[in-house]
Amino acid sequence: MVLNKTEVISASPSEEYFYRKVLEMTDGIENSGGLKWDLSLCLLLAWLIVFLVLIKGIKSLGKAVYFTALFPHVILAILLVRGVLLEGSAEGIKYYLTPDFNRLLDSEVWSDAVVQNFYSLSVSLGGLIAMSSYNKFHNNCFRDALICSLMNFGTSVYAGLVIFSVLGYMAHISGKDVADVASQGPGLAFIVYPEAISQMPLPTLWAILFFSMMLLLGFSAQFSMAETVLSSIMDEYPHILRVSKWRETIMRGVVCGVCFLLGLPMCARGGHYLLDLMDHSVGGFPLLFVSLFECAILQWVYGWSRFSEDVKIMLGKKPGIYFRITWCCLSPLLMLAVIVFKFIQLKPYMYHGYTFPVWAQAIGWVIALTPVVLIPAWFLGRYCYDGGFQALKRAGSPQADWGPARAEDRARTIYHTDSKAKTLNGNGTSNPAFDQYSYE
Repeated sequence: MVLNKTEVISASPSEEYFYRKVLEMTDGIENSGGLKWDLSLCLLLAWLIVFLVLIKGIKSLGKAVYFTALFPHVILAILLVRGVLLEGSAEGIKYYLTPDFNRLLDSEVWSDAVVQNFYSLSVSLGGLIAMSSYNKFHNNCFRDALICSLMNFGTSVYAGLVIFSVLGYMAHISGKDVADVASQGPGLAFIVYPEAISQMPLPTLWAILFFSMMLLLGFSAQFSMAETVLSSIMDEYPHILRVSKWRETIMRGVVCGVCFLLGLPMCARGGHYLLDLMDHSVGGFPLLFVSLFECAILQWVYGWSRFSEDVKIMLGKKPGIYFRITWCCLSPLLMLAVIVFKFIQLKPYMYHGYTFPVWAQAIGWVIALTPVVLIPAWFLGRYCYDGGFQALKRAGSPQADWGPARAEDRARTIYHTDSKAKTLNGNGTSNPAFDQYSYE
């Protein structure tokens, strides 16, 4: 909600409280309004909790997520039972389950759908790779991927029922259509849903349950994203950071402190505009382009044949024809189509009627293009520095010591190089007794 001196816009109590009290929102991104000390302290507390949870890495994280990932489902079940018992909830659920095929022509719908799935599954964000790297080498990753995808889909549909059952009640008591009371982004979580909760019996109880769920979901995502960054840094410089526990702890504290400082500008009174601009910029083109690069490089540069053999080593069989068609053709083409579609319908970004100034739009494009440009820039830099085409050829071929990290897994695994197949023993040397891939 953006107000100037000549506008008078009616707002609900929840909307007034969120924008006027919690955010003290200014009239634009150009007016920062100074830091809000309470939001800054909340940000500090959040990163302090992240540091304490991740102080021992995956060991402490694994224990924390049992609670932060599972307990929200219990709260969702309670809220769903309460929601469907409300008058008018059926209309909200009907609106939720009735498709509007005209929206399929809107690029934002496709982009938002892709980005939402990428975020919830941590696709192209590094979380899947970082967390799965702690599994045993012969873990059934196909089964885990299928379970995670189905659970993510089911949870999304389930949460939608919780939200729209309450929105139907909200529309009923206000005499409006469900579409008129629905919102997106922070407005749904901090304005519309709390407004509906305030109209229920025992509003304090439902508010505590709802915001506890939101808090746990936020921490669960923050834990995994932070650990992805931390583990990536330590894996890149193990000879420096993995020497002792103290170095690991200090590094984790430094990274969490830097993240806190980077988040401070969004705790200003005009910081909500910056937060929304960054969310819009990071969640669109970067994830689509990074995913497109990943598919292309993994399937067309590294090669489907090598990749399928790697999967066979872990699972005992190669991926089927469905996955070959999906990974090599269908997924890249769909992502490319969404990118082109989004470019065609590109327009200046607006937030609740407020159009960001040109300089802010430029900052948004810098934020969006930076992770995209870094990929070809890094490639060209290594190409020129390491010797041109021969370096490219070497980079596209597995090295002689390519294989599992554990010696016992390496000892019974055969890998192809450009010249011949070889089996790696625990010390990384080849075993001529094998002449093709083997799996135990």
